[in-house]
Amino acid sequence: MSSNINVTVVGGGIIGLACAWELAKDGASVIVVETGGSTYGTSLANAGWISPSHVIPFAAPGMVQTGFKNLVGRTGAFAITPGAGSLLAPWTLKFTRSCTDAHVDHCAPALKELLDTSMKVIEGLTETTDLTRTNLPQWYVYTSDNAEADAEHEVELVNRYGVNAKQVDLQSSLDSEPILKNSVKAIVEFSDDFGLDPGKLVEIYRRNCEAIGVGFRAEKVTGLSSTNRNVTVATATDSWISDYVVLAAGVWSRELAKTIGENLPIMPAKGQSVTLPEVIEKPTRTLMLADQRIATNPLDWGLRMSTGFALTSNTDMSINSSASDKLIATARQVLNLPERIEIKNELAGLRPASPDGMPYIGPLPKAPRVIAATGHGMLGLMMGPGTGKFVADMIAGRPVSRDIMKFSPARPRL
Repeated sequence: MSSNINVTVVGGGIIGLACAWELAKDGASVIVVETGGSTYGTSLANAGWISPSHVIPFAAPGMVQTGFKNLVGRTGAFAITPGAGSLLAPWTLKFTRSCTDAHVDHCAPALKELLDTSMKVIEGLTETTDLTRTNLPQWYVYTSDNAEADAEHEVELVNRYGVNAKQVDLQSSLDSEPILKNSVKAIVEFSDDFGLDPGKLVEIYRRNCEAIGVGFRAEKVTGLSSTNRNVTVATATDSWISDYVVLAAGVWSRELAKTIGENLPIMPAKGQSVTLPEVIEKPTRTLMLADQRIATNPLDWGLRMSTGFALTSNTDMSINSSASDKLIATARQVLNLPERIEIKNELAGLRPASPDGMPYIGPLPKAPRVIAATGHGMLGLMMGPGTGKFVADMIAGRPVSRDIMKFSPARPRL
């Protein structure tokens, strides 16, 4: 890539930072424009999983029924809040049409390539920086009456797409993880999945960016205008011209895309996490409480627990303490937790959800010098490093695979 190329990255979360780092390593002059606060941010509020096993798109058979089942309680893996607004109906229709076996078959190879690429980047960071990770394989633990059948189905499904997963002996597994209660009836092990501190990963990316000359501006981008030669970036107080813009603004990418006549059908999906410093005997690995839809991660300073995918508005930045209490109460069905628990780092984040469960990575059809890097849903942390590499490839003119091209914003929409 020519050192004369300048790129503005809109968004300072893990996706934007990963894009900025890869572009700067390629020789581009890069500025990251970011807004946000310390208690609200999807990159910081998630479970901290790196899971190359997550090759099944969120838009998969069974998810429509899950969403409607959770309408009343507004909780669970997929739910809808009253604040979802006018975008909900067209988004839900497209989502429903995507929940097919054929769609899963189409998407899984692309998601696997993106996730595998991200894992390689993160493994490199664990070797060259102070980033650490859990060392034991991730477990999905099942507690329902259908636990055995559900576990067998999960293994069969992901094995089909090249994921390393197997059921493990229940009793010896429970003996090795005292935090698990006897309510657990089946366990699936994902040998390539692990956890890390999401805040630490963001910190390392930012540090690496600063070390190679990436600039940062703390202001809100209000609009874009594009020609076939460059892009003008506007804020409330300034404007400038870049050769390319990377749109990595999460749920706010939709509004910015509209300023150049593009429609990115992204819905905000709210998730929430807590960290429990008083859990002394933490699990030795990341755990998914499969029937409760709670992800856990043993961070150095406490047990992180995360849940929720509630379609809402992009102004819903509230942190719901009653939801945190319910999260902990639900986790007690599976985990031996202290009777009294102090909650630390109560966080929330809006995940940018596409209706087909696939991120948007690539040039916008009406503005090819604006490169989308958004719509990753719950998988932004684990897909961010790979997204950065592929965005840099696209801007440099290097070829990407046919599977990665499936993420194009120009892909067919149902």
